[in-house]
Amino acid sequence: MIRLENGLYICHLNGYTLKVVYLGSNVCAIYLDDQFQGKAQFDYVKKKLNQMEKRWDTSKVIHYQYRELTPMHNYRV
Repeated sequence: MIRLENGLYICHLNGYTLKVVYLGSNVCAIYLDDQFQGKAQFDYVKKKLNQMEKRWDTSKVIHYQYRELTPMHNYRV
């Protein structure tokens, strides 16, 4: 599970993109491929998703490619 800013978590499981948005007070909204699926307790969802990622070993399925940020300048005059 990857944590982004503003309480957004993204997870790739079994070919699907799962987004979890933390709403506050231990409540989160769950989106499966950008379709709203419902609300649930955040602690429970996070715990279950971490267990699924470990069990299915999704690191072999999705390969994240990180590259260094390079500034882009136009030097033409």
